[in-house]
Amino acid sequence: MAGKKVWVTWLPTEAGAPGPDAALGALAKAGLQVSGSKWVDELEKVAWSDLAVQLLDPKAADLWVVAGRKADLENPRIRYGLSLATATLNAQREAPLPGFVAGIDFAPASDGLPPLLSGFKCVPATDAGWGAKVVAGAYAKPQKSAEEWRFDVIAHALIGQWFEVGPAAGEWAGAIFGVSGGLSGGEVKITQHAVGPKGELPERTVVEYAQRGIRAELSGTGFTAWAVQNRIGPDESYFVKVEGHPERIVFGPAPREDAPEVVVLALV
Repeated sequence: MAGKKVWVTWLPTEAGAPGPDAALGALAKAGLQVSGSKWVDELEKVAWSDLAVQLLDPKAADLWVVAGRKADLENPRIRYGLSLATATLNAQREAPLPGFVAGIDFAPASDGLPPLLSGFKCVPATDAGWGAKVVAGAYAKPQKSAEEWRFDVIAHALIGQWFEVGPAAGEWAGAIFGVSGGLSGGEVKITQHAVGPKGELPERTVVEYAQRGIRAELSGTGFTAWAVQNRIGPDESYFVKVEGHPERIVFGPAPREDAPEVVVLALV
């Protein structure tokens, strides 16, 4: 079983926090090649994107382990960064990257994770032999997403944070994207939008019948959204620049009587 590579993201980072040596040793003892890094809590500099870029390299890892305490995994800033990094991997990797959440002081559960991490397997790192469960996950066949929509994030400290959405198949007759809340009560707002080929921000764009500042309430949550009437197929995307860190987003085809329902997605 030797040869499989695991990347460990170690969440406890403050002074006096537990170190990763015991966890890394357990994984190495189980026969995995171990590498990784500590979590960088700098959302304002989109530090999570550096981790995503690292894991987009298919040679970097065969699976990803996120290890932390209960308090770490309940931290909204960490949950937000992990959600966006996972969205990037899901959208841009050719093959899914199996993921684990290892609780170093508790037994995590999938229903306690952000929705974008729902495919991660959960293991308590307090149990002896937990590394063997991670090894088994390295050899399990990952499942590709069956969602009818695409969701990606393009982010850099210089260009900011852009969300990219579109249909996985078929066509949207227009698109809408909205934001709600803000981590720690911070302001969150949409500042730009564009339509173009998927996978990269367009240098030029034409948006049709653009709407801004749309107010909507879904399941008791208020959203502020922008929308366009461009037709968007599986090779095109709607790109939206967001300042701040929304707790929830909503996106999908522009609302009309015969349109599919929009997607409401929590990021924390």
